[in-house]
Formats: sequence, C-alpha cells, structure tokens
Amino acid sequence: MNEQVVAAPTQKNLEEIRTEANIILKIVDQYIKAGNLEEAKEHLEKARLIDPTNAYIYAFQERISFLKEEASKKNIALSNRKMMEDAARAKLEMDRRRAEEERQKKEVDDAKKIEGWLQKKAETDKRRQEDLSRAAMGRPTPPEPAPAPKIPIPSAPPPPIPQKVLDDIQVPKPILSKASISEPTSKSSEQTYDMYKRVLLLAWADGAISPEEESQLRDLRTTLRISAEEHTKLELEAKEESYSHAFTLVWTSGMNAKERSAVINELRQKYQISSEAHSRIEGRILTEFGQRENKQILYVIDDDENTLDMIVRVLEGAGFAVKAFNTSDEALNSLKQDLPDMIVSDINLETSTIGGFSFYENVRKLQHLSHVPFIFLSGMTDEGMVRYGKGLGADDYLTKPFSGEMLVDTIKGKLKRYKQMKTQLA
Repeated sequence: MNEQVVAAPTQKNLEEIRTEANIILKIVDQYIKAGNLEEAKEHLEKARLIDPTNAYIYAFQERISFLKEEASKKNIALSNRKMMEDAARAKLEMDRRRAEEERQKKEVDDAKKIEGWLQKKAETDKRRQEDLSRAAMGRPTPPEPAPAPKIPIPSAPPPPIPQKVLDDIQVPKPILSKASISEPTSKSSEQTYDMYKRVLLLAWADGAISPEEESQLRDLRTTLRISAEEHTKLELEAKEESYSHAFTLVWTSGMNAKERSAVINELRQKYQISSEAHSRIEGRILTEFGQRENKQILYVIDDDENTLDMIVRVLEGAGFAVKAFNTSDEALNSLKQDLPDMIVSDINLETSTIGGFSFYENVRKLQHLSHVPFIFLSGMTDEGMVRYGKGLGADDYLTKPFSGEMLVDTIKGKLKRYKQMKTQLA
C-alpha cells in the first residue's frame, strides 16, 4: 500500500502565506478603526486559519477584546458623568438660590436698620428743637437723651438709598487710602474684600460670567469702593480657586486619562487659566493625591481614539501616570510647562497641524525636553519610516498592532536605560 507523502512548506510558500495573512490583517485594522468589530473578528479568524503562527493575530485579538470591554465601560462612564454633571448643576442652582435669599434678607434687615436710625435721628432733632424753644422761653431743659446709635457696617451691600435721604443723613463715606488698597489695615476693609471675593466665587462657579453678573459686579465695586487693581487681584484668586475645585472633581470622577485631559483643557479655557497657573495648581493637586511622588509621568499622543484608550488603560494598569492627547498641538502646548518621564507619539497625526516627526523636532527644541525618552508608534511595518524616525534620534519605534506586554516592557526598558545614563553623567 502506497503512503501519501506531504511535502514540507518551502520558504517561498511561507512568505506567500505570511503576505496573504498580512493583507487580511490590514483589512482587520480598517474594520477596527471604523468600529466594525464583528467584521474585524470574522476576518481575523480567516487570517488565523491561513497563518496561525502570526504574532499580529493575537495582538489584534487582544485589541478587539479590549475595545468591546471599553465600549461597555464608556457607556457606564457617560451615564455616571451625566449624573455627576446634573448633581453639580443642581447644587450650583441651590447655592445660587440660597445666596439670593440671604442677599434679599440682608437688604431687608439693612433697610430696617437705616429706617430705625432715621427715626431715632428725627426724634433727637425734635427734642433738640424743643430744648431750644424752652431755652428761649426760660423753661428748664430736660435731661439729654442718649445719642442715636450708629449704623453697623453691613456684611452684604446695602440697598440703594435715595440721594435726598443721603444728603439729609450727611454720613461721611469712607475713603480707602493707597496703603489700604495694597494691604488691608482694618477689620472692616478685610471684611469688604472677603465679601467681594465670595461674590466673585459665586459668579465664577460655572466658569463664566454673564453680562448681568458683570453689571452687578460693577455696581458692587462702586458701592464697596473696590479699585480696579483690587478687583483684578481678587478675581484672579477666585478664578484659580474655582478652577482648582473643578480640577479636583475631574481627577476624582473616575474618567480615564484621555477624558480627563479633554475636560481639563476645556476648564482652562472657561476659567481663563494661564499655563503657569495650571502647572502650579495641577502639581499641588497631584502631589496631594500622591501622583507625582510615586508614579512616572508619560505623555501619549494618538489621533485614533480606540488606540489611545487602549494604550492609556495598559499604561495606567502598569502603574504609570498618563496624560493623553488626540493632537500634537495640545501636547506641545502642555509640554512647554511640563517635564514628563517619557513621550510616546504616533507618526500619522491627521487631526494635528504637525505630524509626528515635526512634533519630535519641536519637542527637542525645548531645552528641558532635549533628553526625555521618545518612542514613535506607527501602523503596519514601513522600513523607510522606521529608518527616518530612528535617524532623527528617537529612542525606539513600535509597529501597530502591539501587545500590552510589549509596550510596557519597551517603556520600562527605555526608562531604566535613561536613568542609568543620568546616573553615569551625574
């Protein structure tokens, strides 16, 4: 009986198999980017049947599983975020109503105090007139009544008083000297500044001042004799305190790094926070949460949202603090005031004004970042791009898709080598 002999695959056959599988993997990659995970999974199975030893297949499997899990988490996160925003808006509205009720009550109380003072002043004037009449007629003068009490300084701005009444009262208005403007020297001036700052905090609570609020603030500054210099200083403090509070809420909200970066950039614009102030506030808050003391900071830039989410999840799970960006423009602006331990950037940044290679060159122009480790990411292997990227001086180059273990091991290896080089140069 003749036995059939199966010939071993030749090198040429292996290359053809690998090429055919890679063509299918490129289609898989396109389906994943389009969000069609089921189609991607079906084509991935075809590639596995053709070339079961291809390492990219298992990396794609891991990526598809991750994306399905992330889609579920994202829906939960969006629901939680909406609940948090609704609760924040409800609290803000409650605070505003409470503040308005207190203001109205204070106005009524102050009006009653002023009315009482005017009445007592009128009674005093009447008694003095009667005394003068008695003196003119030779009658004895009754004992002098107690002087009218002074009006206490209100802790909130008094209601407007008709000019005629003010002229009759003839109470001299306080005048702030230059010394009191630069630094309060009395308890009343400190109370005035505190009250005005509380109003500013309420106005900036939602990150914006409406025209109506701006008009009310101008009237209040006139009433309290707040100078332009004092207003600028107190408003800056109010904006930074409000931004600090909002930053803390975002950091503790459970958002992933990419979502946090997007929300924090939006908050910086709403509260008009400078780069220097942001870095100072961020450093203080992250130190309070132990983020800067124990974790190395990585910048990750990729315009593919799914890839960025996957990288952030893997790196945060490995113990790193991650700052994620969709564009190189946002990352470069943040890097001007920051010093991360490593930068990981995609090359094809289609939504940015500068691509990955130009971004690398701009980073190296910043003196404090000239030696920070830099790793490039790209799609399917392109030897020309790899050579060009390494020729620029990049520390390494990873080709997508890559496994989470490969990414973490590469980053840890480069950070370890960089630390050893710094020790040797020290």
